Amino acid sequence: MVIAVGKTAFIFPGQGSQHVGMGSELFEDSRVKSLFETATEVMGFDLQELMLEGPEEKLNSTENAQPGIFTDSIARYRILADESDEPDCVLGHSLGEFSALVAAGCISFEQGIRIVKKRGELTGNVDVEGSMVAVLGVEYSKVKEIVNEMEEPITIANHNSPKQVVISGREDQLSRSCEKLKGEGARCIKLDVTGPFHSRFMKGAERELKKYIERYEFSDPKMPVLSGVSGEFERSGPKLKELLSQQMTHPVRWVDYVKSLMEFGVDTTVEVGPDATLTKLNKRINPELEGQRFDEVI
Repeated sequence: MVIAVGKTAFIFPGQGSQHVGMGSELFEDSRVKSLFETATEVMGFDLQELMLEGPEEKLNSTENAQPGIFTDSIARYRILADESDEPDCVLGHSLGEFSALVAAGCISFEQGIRIVKKRGELTGNVDVEGSMVAVLGVEYSKVKEIVNEMEEPITIANHNSPKQVVISGREDQLSRSCEKLKGEGARCIKLDVTGPFHSRFMKGAERELKKYIERYEFSDPKMPVLSGVSGEFERSGPKLKELLSQQMTHPVRWVDYVKSLMEFGVDTTVEVGPDATLTKLNKRINPELEGQRFDEVI
């Protein structure tokens, strides 16, 4: 199967795309059953059962949501790879970059889920009273202006679309920021996360993840990987390994990544994950970019 005439990017979602029942259409496919068996062995419990039946609260916990999304994404990628041409490049939104690295052949699925398990544990146990808030309806420049006025730094963690920005920091500073942002017409939604991800408060977790990643060798990717840290199309496995842990403290500049895809010549993206979150964001950034989902091309 040929997905598109021009260049195609496979895009992999991050935390927040999980839901009870995700992956249910994949479980009996002989091409991916071994992935779920490996995931269960690494996690120490039946991850497939949790994905299928919940409970939702347990699945949504950071340490379970991240391996669940990762496993779902790679299962879909394996099926896509069996039935379609390889993409011209890959990228992921935060956690999704780990899926992208497996798809690109830098690391194996088993190595990937072990790293993701560690990442989930580290991000799920951040020792600071902080969180994240999605800010909707105002431009990035206005959000940046307001958070820069805070007594203590607030980080712009995600620039997801022209009018969707996620901020990260201590609870009290987030509340003050939201009061000002609402005065500018913004809608603020507190995210169900365990800490201020993609901010300076994740520095300790970044150090621990870096030490853990050091035990693995990263091969050069078989297609370019758009790094969430450098913002460049990387072609070196060791370079991607070096950058990976820095994700923890770096923002996700999704608007910039989509622009880079267009400059690279991509005219079609295929979202490889349990929902269509990134496809919807892409349409807000550039309506001319064609977005497809896994179930639309299989």
